[in-house]
Amino acid sequence: MNIKNFQEYINQTILNRGYNYYISGNVDKDYVRRGNTYLFQVEGSENYEVTVDIDDTGEIIHSYCDCPYDLGPVCKHEAAVYFQLAEIINNGNVNGDTKEAPTKQPGIEEVLSTLPKEELIKIIMAISSKDATLEKSLTVRYSKGDREEELAKCAKFMQAVVRKYAGRGGFIEYGAVSAFADEMGSLLEKARNTADSLLALEIIILLLHEAVEAYQYADDSYGDIGGLISECFDVMEDLILGEKFSDSELKQNLFNRLLEDSDEDVYADWEEYKIDLLRLCAEVAETEGLRLLLKNRIMTYLNNNSADDNRSYYTAPLLHILHRLIVVYGTDAEALRFEEENSGYASFRELLIERAIKENNFEKVIVLATDGEKQDNEHAGRRSKWKEIRYDAYKKLSMKAEQARLAKELLFEGNFGYYQELKALNTEDEITFYNKLKTSLKNDQRWQAKNIYVNLIEYEKDSEEIMAYVRENPEYIVKYADILKGNYTEEVAILYGNHIRTAAKSSTKRSAYQDICSLIRRYQNIAGKDSAAELMNELLVLNKRRPAFVDELGKINFG
Repeated sequence: MNIKNFQEYINQTILNRGYNYYISGNVDKDYVRRGNTYLFQVEGSENYEVTVDIDDTGEIIHSYCDCPYDLGPVCKHEAAVYFQLAEIINNGNVNGDTKEAPTKQPGIEEVLSTLPKEELIKIIMAISSKDATLEKSLTVRYSKGDREEELAKCAKFMQAVVRKYAGRGGFIEYGAVSAFADEMGSLLEKARNTADSLLALEIIILLLHEAVEAYQYADDSYGDIGGLISECFDVMEDLILGEKFSDSELKQNLFNRLLEDSDEDVYADWEEYKIDLLRLCAEVAETEGLRLLLKNRIMTYLNNNSADDNRSYYTAPLLHILHRLIVVYGTDAEALRFEEENSGYASFRELLIERAIKENNFEKVIVLATDGEKQDNEHAGRRSKWKEIRYDAYKKLSMKAEQARLAKELLFEGNFGYYQELKALNTEDEITFYNKLKTSLKNDQRWQAKNIYVNLIEYEKDSEEIMAYVRENPEYIVKYADILKGNYTEEVAILYGNHIRTAAKSSTKRSAYQDICSLIRRYQNIAGKDSAAELMNELLVLNKRRPAFVDELGKINFG
């Protein structure tokens, strides 16, 4: 990603928000430069620092923002800085606007490490006296009491955190949910460091219940609550697996608590969380009695699911828990029989296919995959997956005719990776083969085939066919100009120029104007400097009432 074309690589919503920050002046003009590293301050809900490493060609090597956003590679603050940095570089003001990096101040850890214990206690007491939540957090994390006392402290801590972020309105807005989830998640650290496994499990369950309920009083648009719940299950799984070799009484107690919790009303609309708890039960169900309890609970859910189409989605995960019990405590013959009985579910059919592959029984793989295609005939993605498995089986058996037919099917359904396979299996003259395939794809009305047709002519660099395609779809001239300009210089120049004019008419913001200016610079390589300058002057006249556009056009230098 280059500072000249970063807009092509960033989510449009993030890009728009970053642009609004940029034009609103949220990026501090007094940035710091250290070699090719730039540091900017961006004003948002808080002040954030953005660091950008950029090489001499404008390539963005790395960037980082200290805001909490983690749903993509670039946040709106970074996008705003990219716009600012592009302006600085385009104006040639890099040296004039920079300043020396300030003298490095000692970090907080370095300062505190020199203080005596008594002074540190005073500092902590002073800070916690102003923050009730911090005081409860420290008490919860480092105190040691009996199980009941510790759970009571955890509950009070969670109530304090909810009050802190929900306020009088009782609702946590999306901007505060990340910090809320982080503070609540500090209880997981206590659970990790608790030697009493049953207490640790109770702490995780307590937090899990509150996190599930938080869906009702918090805006989880960024998925922070869901992330906290996932972390709860991760820590819970580590705890349960860590006790697999402990004494039977502890494992039975863990099992009973998990099974009991799986039936709590808090999970009424969250079947997947119940299933996660039952899955963990299976890991410590070492006695026949415990396994019978688990099987009965699962069968109850399965019977309920059979009468409810909306819940049948969870049938396969429940069956996999039963399968896990058979694999661990039963025989391989029993596991195979169970897989065959439930082969109507894709995941069990895949297990049977794995078995057949290990046994080099590719004839059975073909049968299983073919049955899967019939069963999933209405689901294109799953049907394609079974075909790919069948293709690999044909390949193992050197069934070339079957391979070729299926490779063509898969190709026409949108998987261009099978073109090389089909080409290698071809027995005709290569030109005849290519022309036949190209014609068939052009005549196929499915959108997948149309896409494959474009991929094919691009892959084979068929400039004549690409030119015909661009004539019908002139918006693709930018993509294919470099391929076509050698043989169709004049026509490409006309189409490219018209594309720029069309884009200019519909552009309404600075980022779009910058894109058009980039196109004009590339247009120079196709039509020559004089034609590019003429087009730029034409746009200057037509857009004289759009000062931002005129400003960007004025930055073009043809050299």
